[in-house]
Amino acid sequence: MRSSPCNDRRSQHSQRAPVRSLARLRKRTRPFCVFVRPILWIVLRIQLILLTLLQSCDRIAIDPPNISSDGQIREYLRLAVGLGERDPDALDYYYGPEEWVADIRRTPPTLFMIRKAARDAAAHLEGGAGDHREFLVRQLRAIEARADLLLGGRRSFSEEARVFFGIAEIPPGSDTAPLLQSIDALLGGNNKHAERPLAARYAVFDSRFTIPAERLPQVMSRALEECRVRTAMHLELPPGEKVSLEYVHNKAWSAYSSYRGNYLSVIEVNTDLALTVDRALSLACHEGYPGHHVFNSLTEQRLVRTKLRPALAAQLTFSPQSLVSEGAASVAPELAFSQEERVLFEKKVLFPLAGLSSEEADRDLKVNGLIDALHPTELGIARRYLDGELEFVRAAEAFRDEVTMPDAEATLRYLNQYRSYVVTYTLGRDLVRSWLERRAHKRNDGKGMWGALEDLIARPEALFH
Repeated sequence: MRSSPCNDRRSQHSQRAPVRSLARLRKRTRPFCVFVRPILWIVLRIQLILLTLLQSCDRIAIDPPNISSDGQIREYLRLAVGLGERDPDALDYYYGPEEWVADIRRTPPTLFMIRKAARDAAAHLEGGAGDHREFLVRQLRAIEARADLLLGGRRSFSEEARVFFGIAEIPPGSDTAPLLQSIDALLGGNNKHAERPLAARYAVFDSRFTIPAERLPQVMSRALEECRVRTAMHLELPPGEKVSLEYVHNKAWSAYSSYRGNYLSVIEVNTDLALTVDRALSLACHEGYPGHHVFNSLTEQRLVRTKLRPALAAQLTFSPQSLVSEGAASVAPELAFSQEERVLFEKKVLFPLAGLSSEEADRDLKVNGLIDALHPTELGIARRYLDGELEFVRAAEAFRDEVTMPDAEATLRYLNQYRSYVVTYTLGRDLVRSWLERRAHKRNDGKGMWGALEDLIARPEALFH
């Protein structure tokens, strides 16, 4: 649910045997001699510590028998929330009943306990039939892997992509020379400034479309409004759904959609990172309509509230579920606008609101399209950096020279914090787009890609089949 700067992120308690209270234990000590009392207190303290540990272990236990039982779904959700309490980056949201996880929030299980419980639960569920079982196994393996990473375990970038997001293979990058040559030509490669590095020329060109800070709220609000109108033409949105915008600083991401449940999302926009008109529209689609907000709202309405898929009341950041959500959000701008509709809306509405000339809006959109096509190379640089093949300075140079990113510091900080999550909005987008296109081709109801999106929301694990 977090837009990278280079792309401008409640289960019922289990039944357990009653634990004798301290008062009852004290009552039993009264008949003893005063000389024995200190020893008894030591024994009692040891008993209480052991009872507390046993209670904590039981709190996250997942019974193996029946995958359809509410208890197992709730315990999965409790594990997800427990991981989120230990690592806030690991959980995007949870909007289930608070009483299911109140004790977990008060006393979160340790990462060791979370890792073991997730591993054991996944082992019990593996081998059975059914999409829901398969979904839980993938999610539990992701919990195990994240806890392991936080405990010091290390995997390669490709292995992280596999265990967190279900990506079997990272495809190799292609030759970017033709793309860079096309960008160079659009940026006036034959003029007097052509001797300057391409990344520097792109930065100058891009700055012409940067929205002044005082106009950003107005532009974002209008962009979000238009995205909603276009989405509502194809999808029936839940009653009372709402998105609010907030503006923040000192974040590793450019924007973040926080889903609060009850069809409410809060989109935070990082004003430390400059936004152009076109990127503002992309963010409105990606984080709002028909992106994260719509995906999450329809999931709650159609799957969680109907109790068809209660496990979807939580979303783990580093998980196959997140790959589907982020991939779908990254395709959202293409659903909401054709290329012609996009440039027309930007010219007539957003550029005037930003107080900018729209004279070069067409060229800006063409350049952005070519820059976007470099994302497989971006992914390759990220892999080399996180695998230790490139240190910080060399990685920054690679981003500059290979994908025309003039200042990669924000992107590298993002990679330091979220690591392989970068695959969700690069490779994840490619996977979701391809799936939607295939699914749309099979449908005969005229809904096309919009209908395919509804199918993916209804059955997110279908992306992996």
